[in-house]
Amino acid sequence: FRSPGMEEDAPVIYGLESQGRAISARTAETEEIHFLVGTQSLRSDNQIHLLEFDEENHYIEKSVFNHPNGEIWQLSCSPTDKDLVSTCHSQVKHSKLEYGATLW
Repeated sequence: FRSPGMEEDAPVIYGLESQGRAISARTAETEEIHFLVGTQSLRSDNQIHLLEFDEENHYIEKSVFNHPNGEIWQLSCSPTDKDLVSTCHSQVKHSKLEYGATLW
């Protein structure tokens, strides 16, 4: 259902190279719409994607950061500091599965 006068907007789609498991809104960023997405892959390096959505032009700008600590199971943005994010992750080291958490 659309109200009279609403613009018909095409959906905005973003694809990841690896499976995405975790997403978090960057709520401390109050001027723009930002999301962080974490990948989860056993076979390739994992990444954190910062997605900046331009609502006016229906465009996504991305920045990609390496996550050398393995698969990202959970990702949380600080509600007060837009530059802080934490990840819960796992990786295999010396044939043993290790879990950890990192504040970036």
